[in-house]
Amino acid sequence: MTGWAIACLVTPALADSAPATGNFPFVEVRDEHGSLVQGPVTNNVVPLWPVRSCFGWVVTVPQRNRFVELVEVQKMPAPTRFDGGGFTINETQDTTTATRRDYVGNDGRLESAWCVNDADPEGEVVFEVHVEGRLVAEFKFCAVRLPAGSPFQLGELTCPQKFMGS
Repeated sequence: MTGWAIACLVTPALADSAPATGNFPFVEVRDEHGSLVQGPVTNNVVPLWPVRSCFGWVVTVPQRNRFVELVEVQKMPAPTRFDGGGFTINETQDTTTATRRDYVGNDGRLESAWCVNDADPEGEVVFEVHVEGRLVAEFKFCAVRLPAGSPFQLGELTCPQKFMGS
């Protein structure tokens, strides 16, 4: 991702307008100039619009004001291209799974976001979030193809039953 899993790792504060506590996914859409059009909203349905659609997660952790080891594992439904800036991504040979390990400071909240790329497949995307060697959250997103310019509200998008393990 930005590829789908990462065209770019968008970090600080995409989720600032989201709930203050708990674990949650979020999605946002920008226009061709990078201006925010919709979101971020708490949802797990992501339009497959390269660079314009970004999605991520927020996890609340008890270890505040110190650095923690964060491991993020992203699993794609089919091969894609994983790109990132300023950090290392280890991907499987079939390019369906990528792992990012980092040491991050936290204020009780960790977050990560990725933007869609042109190689990202439709289907279920799973993120596992590990802190200090322990799985603390799992997020399932649904990547869907929508015609460019079709009117919709991010908060109202739902995932087709063919995805999400159903």
